[in-house]
Formats: sequence, structure tokens, C-alpha cells
Amino acid sequence: MSSIIDISHHQGDIDWSEAYKDVDLAIIRTQYGTSTIDRKYIQNIEACIKYKVPFGVYIYVTFKNGTEALEQAKDFYNRAKNYNPLFYVVDIEESFGASVQNIVQGTQVFINYLKSKAVKVGLYTGHHFFKPYLMDTVKNYDFLWIPRYSGSSSPGLKPNFACDLWQYTDKGIVAGIKGTVDLNQLNGSKSLSWFTDTNKKEISLSQYEELKKENKQLKQELTEMKELLVGKAELKSNAVVSPTHKEDWEWAIEEGVIRGDGKCMNPTDTLTRQQMATMLKRFYDKFIK
Repeated sequence: MSSIIDISHHQGDIDWSEAYKDVDLAIIRTQYGTSTIDRKYIQNIEACIKYKVPFGVYIYVTFKNGTEALEQAKDFYNRAKNYNPLFYVVDIEESFGASVQNIVQGTQVFINYLKSKAVKVGLYTGHHFFKPYLMDTVKNYDFLWIPRYSGSSSPGLKPNFACDLWQYTDKGIVAGIKGTVDLNQLNGSKSLSWFTDTNKKEISLSQYEELKKENKQLKQELTEMKELLVGKAELKSNAVVSPTHKEDWEWAIEEGVIRGDGKCMNPTDTLTRQQMATMLKRFYDKFIK
């Protein structure tokens, strides 16, 4: 049976030559705040790349306000970006003495910063933390991940809140990992491929609107350019006398049936009735009268 695992240096040295056979997706911790870097994150990421195990990354945050949240978000993104993870997760489970308002604000700042980088973003928050700390008011993330343990290695009661990933135990057993590991399962409409598809690029609503705006402007510019080119083509075409009519055209100019030197006129334009009457009158006056 394949697994979705989340790991940190607490799992020690993982034997990925065995683990990769049982793992569909790994979510790797890179750090705890900005002061404690996970001792195994590079090792785990490089092993996932080697064994072609899809992976995302997460940070256990410790911020107390929006300023600290932004600092941690930047550090988290810069630490992981060169490895091209499938997604980034902000893991918020403690207040560290901060007010609910500051926690909500900081979480939103964190998520918004990551979304500005055009990456897929997840929010992990404790089942006990979700409502008291108003995590249900946070927006702009791509998926929600909530833990609720059964006390054993098997799934028990699902979370009380709609979520995309359910961390159902911290007592999981996976080949190549000594001791236990967190196990997760899909819990919403998103399939495993939604998390693991490397070709799927998501953009934020603001980026989408900006692209729409640029596309509309480009279409307008192309339309104007086309009209200009067509207009020039028609003008050029209308100003050229067909070889089969060139002699007659020059005669009409010379005899005054058509006034002007012919250079500024369009010989292939449509002839109106009043223009034809004028030309016939000139012809009559000159050759018949």
C-alpha cells in the first residue's frame, strides 16, 4: 500500500532505496521558524529527486505578527525554491503568545507572499486550532491539511472541517523508515495527481486578472495593426492602374474626362452615379457638342 508521508529530521536517516517503493508523496520539513533548520531536509529532498518521489515542503512557523511572518515566508521560499518542490505548506499549530488577530494576519501575509511567487500553497493547522484561531477566515491558499489521529496506525474519525488532506496518524509504518511516521490520505475532491503533477502550474486570482488584462490589450493592439495594414494594402491596391486599362486611364486624364493628374486618385475605387454623370458631361462637352 502506497502512502503520503510527512517527514522531518525526527525520522532520522531514511533508507529511500526501500521507502520510495511505498511512498506516493513526501512532504518534507525544511525548518522550524527561521532559527532551526531541519538537519535532514536536503538529504530527504535529494533522495526524493534521485528516486523520483514527488515532494512538497513545509515550515513549522513561529511568528507572532505579520512582520515576522513575512520574514519567515521569504526565508522558507528562498531555502526551497531551487529544489522546485510541488508545493509549499505553512504549518501553524501554536500561537507562541500572539493574539488571534496577529496569528490570522500573519498567516495571511505568509500565504499571500508565497502566492505572489506563483507556487501552489497549502495550509496545515491543528484540528484544535482551526476554529479558536479563526483559520477558517484565512484565504488564498490552494489546499487545506488537517490532522486528526485515531490513536493507532489506522484512520479513525475524519476532521470535523472540510479539508483536502487528512493526517490520520503519527504511528504509521513505512519501509525504510525506522520507527513511526505521520501518514495522510486524500479527503476531498483533489486527486493525488493534483498534488503530484509537475506540469500543472497554478496562478493566483490577481495574476490571472493581470494576464487577462494584458491579453485584452494585446488583442486590441493586434486588431489596430491589422486594420492599419489592411488600409495601407487597399490604398496601395487602389492607387495602381491595371495594365489592361492603363492606356484608357491616361487618355481620360489627358483629355480632362477625369480631372487631376491621376497620381492622387484611386482608379479601382467604386464609381458613383454622380461621378459618372460628371464624367459623361465632360465627355459630351469635349467630343460631341
